[in-house]
Amino acid sequence: MLIDNTIYGYAVARVKAMETRLLDQGHFERMVNSSDSGEALKILSETGYSAALAELDDVYNFEAVLGEELSYTFNTVLKISPIPEMIASLVLRYDIHNLKVLFKAKFLGIKSDLLIPVGSIELSKLEHAVNEDNYLFLPGKLRQAANNINDDFMLNRDPQIIDLLLDQVLYEQLIDSAREYESEFLEGLFTRQIDLNNLKTLLRIKRMGLNRDFLARVLLPNGSIALNKLTAMIEEPEESLISMLALSDYADLVNEGVREWTEKGSASLLEKLSDNFITAYLRESKWVPFGIEPLVGYLWAKEIEIKNIRIVLVGKINKLPAESIRERMRDVYI
Repeated sequence: MLIDNTIYGYAVARVKAMETRLLDQGHFERMVNSSDSGEALKILSETGYSAALAELDDVYNFEAVLGEELSYTFNTVLKISPIPEMIASLVLRYDIHNLKVLFKAKFLGIKSDLLIPVGSIELSKLEHAVNEDNYLFLPGKLRQAANNINDDFMLNRDPQIIDLLLDQVLYEQLIDSAREYESEFLEGLFTRQIDLNNLKTLLRIKRMGLNRDFLARVLLPNGSIALNKLTAMIEEPEESLISMLALSDYADLVNEGVREWTEKGSASLLEKLSDNFITAYLRESKWVPFGIEPLVGYLWAKEIEIKNIRIVLVGKINKLPAESIRERMRDVYI
């Protein structure tokens, strides 16, 4: 379906106006350098978050504010988009996230506050569906995955199947959507996200000592890195993975992130570099005058902004030093 991108003129103009209210590096530096969580919150209240924060009675309840801000952002972009279905495909990630949380709460007995009020399906409906084992209202492939999770978990008691089946549905539908609308930009975005997901999956499986067959089962198709090359790495040292990708776009990310994971057993740097990698990709299309690119970039920018706010506030609540907080923060989009 070839699209005349001039229909995005109004939406792009609106997004450019909204971008001016995003927090820049200066805002975050002030928050990081603040004396405590209360002062960091006060600095945040001087921005576009002021109205929402006015209702906040306790710094520990900040997640509700961030969730509402994210929901408002997605709803706004959905309303101004001339083809909301393309934006709705991005919202599917939150339906998948919420289903993961609910299934794990049900099967593992874990009460979670990680539900996010963003998505195409109301949280109350998702909760009812999982609790009652009734998925008839879910879209076809998602309904099938939910039923398969129930059946497989009852048989094998393996919580990994939850992430596996839902991620497969998510990225299959994202790639299908990009191809339906003939969007090289979106397909490039989703392909990169698949590659990054697969790299992290490979490293986790290696650390768990699981075999090549299991890895082949959990890797996602439609990435740019051949799956057989990734499965071949399961019994090789991490240096082999670094060498394999030395001439790829992922060279620096893998070199830094994999080395830290190997040496310190922490995936935090790789997660940060992965986010920065996607930010850099989206920033390349920031000034496209007509098209979906600036809309998608703005949504990602808001997600990263909220992630950075969370990193600062959690760090301040836990009295982490400023440098420790700073090194966890993601690059800003603007």
